[in-house]
Amino acid sequence: MDKMLKEMKDDFENYLNEDKVFTEQEKRKIMNQVRYSSAENKKQMYFPKVISSITLVSLCALIVFLVLNFTDAGEKSQPADLHKEKTVVKKDPVKKEDPVKTLPKYSDKEISDKVNFLQSNIVMGMTEKEVIAILGNEYKEIDNSDSESGSVKQIGYNFLVSDPADQLKISHEIAVESIHNREIGVQFYIGFSDQSEVLWTTINFAEGDSVLMVSKGMNGRGIEKIYPDSNSEVIRFTLTSEEEIIYQKFLQDLDEKHLKDVNPISIAKLYVQAQLDKRYDAVYALLTDREGYVQWTKEEDEKIPETDRGTIMQTLITFNNIDTGSFIPDGDYGGYIEYEASKDADAKSGFKMIKDEDGIWNVAFMPIQ
Repeated sequence: MDKMLKEMKDDFENYLNEDKVFTEQEKRKIMNQVRYSSAENKKQMYFPKVISSITLVSLCALIVFLVLNFTDAGEKSQPADLHKEKTVVKKDPVKKEDPVKTLPKYSDKEISDKVNFLQSNIVMGMTEKEVIAILGNEYKEIDNSDSESGSVKQIGYNFLVSDPADQLKISHEIAVESIHNREIGVQFYIGFSDQSEVLWTTINFAEGDSVLMVSKGMNGRGIEKIYPDSNSEVIRFTLTSEEEIIYQKFLQDLDEKHLKDVNPISIAKLYVQAQLDKRYDAVYALLTDREGYVQWTKEEDEKIPETDRGTIMQTLITFNNIDTGSFIPDGDYGGYIEYEASKDADAKSGFKMIKDEDGIWNVAFMPIQ
């Protein structure tokens, strides 16, 4: 044991001796250790370099990814309108046009109601003050110097006007185009006598594609189509002054006593006028009440919708020229008026009449044959 320790001690001292001479075997052993240590050091240095490069590339990629996602998320998080605004900011601004002003257009019913109001409330002999109290002060006085109607003063009203600028668009000439286009619903003229009383009235209005004129005066009343012009025939209906007086009295109480001794054609004309005025109570009162000839009651008649009664133009066309027709008796208490409603008609029209037990002529139910 002591010998072994001594040999180990000698070897260690010999190893530390600077003058020691290495054997070839020891030299090779030392060189191998140096090479091995060098190779290990290179490996240890190369691996951190590789790791550092990969880390750097990954870090750059992560930064780019975060930047792109942040930008996209920022755009998506903006309101849709703001996003759209960015896309059109380079476009030339488009000048917006002012919206077109839409003016009101009055219906045929509104116009018809106004016409009926004027006919019912403005009557012959009414004073100028009474007229203005009903219709207001928005009228225009018209030059009356060349009047042939006997009036000493004329005034005009426009009603149901689309554009307020046309409120006083009134002259001697009827504003046919404006009336036809519903820019003016009703144009109303009044002539006054030297006593400041209503001497005549004229109402101009549109229905469908036609412009109509209703006139009332000392010689009676009439209605005719004034537009469009018809070269073939005139569409017109009139009441004489005597018939107008009877008609107005009858409207007051619908009593047949006012019809005593009135001829069948005049009775038929009163019936037509009541249709034109939409006085359906008077229309029914003019129908026969002779037993066996009544087809429906007054209560049933009141339920008939106005749309089933026909327009003013339809009434005018149906009964056109009835005032020039001929009455042809048929039996003990019957007869009909034969007339030519249109020159283009294949045959003449017939309007049936019935004489009641009291001797007064009345209109038959469904009189047109």
